[in-house]
Amino acid sequence: MMDLNESFEYPDLVIVGAGLFGLTVAQQAVEHAGARVHIIDVRDHIGGNAYSYMDEETGAEIHKYGAHLFHTSNKRVWDYVNRFTSFTNYVHRVYATHDGEVYPLPINLGTINQFF
Repeated sequence: MMDLNESFEYPDLVIVGAGLFGLTVAQQAVEHAGARVHIIDVRDHIGGNAYSYMDEETGAEIHKYGAHLFHTSNKRVWDYVNRFTSFTNYVHRVYATHDGEVYPLPINLGTINQFF
């Protein structure tokens, strides 16, 4: 009779959650400590709420849990995340119209000067 404990390698680390934080912890543990990592998640995909997939019928990218935006001014963070994926450039701009004039929002000193 074979002893299951002899043939099974136990992980050094078990991570619950395959979202951005869990995946980052797993990646760092493997890269910097050579750890054997096992990740478990209730969902059938990785990425947590930042998960998206391509719709086969339309070819459109579907953000299953809503839009996910990532922004940082930290070069180290930006270089790190770009090791794993590519990003679409996005700039969020909101405008309001009053009496036929377009104003940027949120309101700042430039908006106030433009309005008055």
